[in-house]
Amino acid sequence: MTGRRLTAEQQGYVEKAAPVIQACIAAFILKNPDLRDLAKRCDLEAAAEQAACLAALTYDPAKSGISAYFSTAIRRALFKEVQARQRHERRMLAAWEICKPTLNPHIERMKRRAAQALQMLSPYEKQLLQDHVVDGVTLERLGREQNLDRRIIRKQINRAIDRLREAERDLP
Repeated sequence: MTGRRLTAEQQGYVEKAAPVIQACIAAFILKNPDLRDLAKRCDLEAAAEQAACLAALTYDPAKSGISAYFSTAIRRALFKEVQARQRHERRMLAAWEICKPTLNPHIERMKRRAAQALQMLSPYEKQLLQDHVVDGVTLERLGREQNLDRRIIRKQINRAIDRLREAERDLP
């Protein structure tokens, strides 16, 4: 992400494209029935708004209309968001498989160890892990809610996971 601010002209383009955002999201969901369930678990509005802002940086009114240019950018961003969520869920599938009692006869011992390791995290770290890993809240959304950059949120989550690993290693 760039740290640039939009000029007044670019902000005007984004405001003119604002009605296109909801229409693009509705069209995306309608045209991709196989992705509907996955799209429900994504923050499509945030992805579309970000795409509109990024499109405003490169928009040239002499070359195309606002609705065509911005709807293309938004549609691409929506696909990227859904694909990222799909990759995330595929990675998490392995973790969920480990937790199945039929696959692991020592599930109760693992639950106790996990609970003990979680006790060593701060309430903030527990909430971050709950929001991102369990509930699937995006890093961008967590960053917006806390007025932090998504990279900082990612580092905090990684530190919490590292602390869990260390705590789990030290447990009997």
